[in-house]
Amino acid sequence: MESDIERKILAIDPGTQVMGWCVISGNRRIQKFIDGGATRVSSPKAEIGLLKIFKTVLDLIVQYSPEIVVVESPFYGENTKTLIRLGEARGAILLASATAKLPIAQITPAEVKLALTGNGNARKEQVAYMVKTILSPKKELPLDATDAAAVAVAFLQRGLPNE
Repeated sequence: MESDIERKILAIDPGTQVMGWCVISGNRRIQKFIDGGATRVSSPKAEIGLLKIFKTVLDLIVQYSPEIVVVESPFYGENTKTLIRLGEARGAILLASATAKLPIAQITPAEVKLALTGNGNARKEQVAYMVKTILSPKKELPLDATDAAAVAVAFLQRGLPNE
């Protein structure tokens, strides 16, 4: 069964100020924390921030050799300016992944919350609690990294196909 195959995932929570990331391995039944963190990507010049996102994702790919990159899709309720900036950040992530010839999957925040808590409208604290319970990371993760870890866990637990 495809969902029983162990995979190494690089999951990213895109942001215009901070990009969260997490690397886990596992399958639908069990997931193991490898590493995670957050990178400040804001810059007075948008192109410098986008270049930082691109380089950071490439560096993470080289360092951890994931099999797939999973990116959280943006909220549709945010304002237009924020959506445009998030789209640009996601574009840099997708370009870095494509440059490394890695498959890319996307998952919505509601799918993440549903997979981890059983409630598509769960609060961030509930999701963070489940990430800690499932992965037991050996270090305290910044909130953006916890969000990325939730994306990775949800992707594996739901057995989502590559896009």
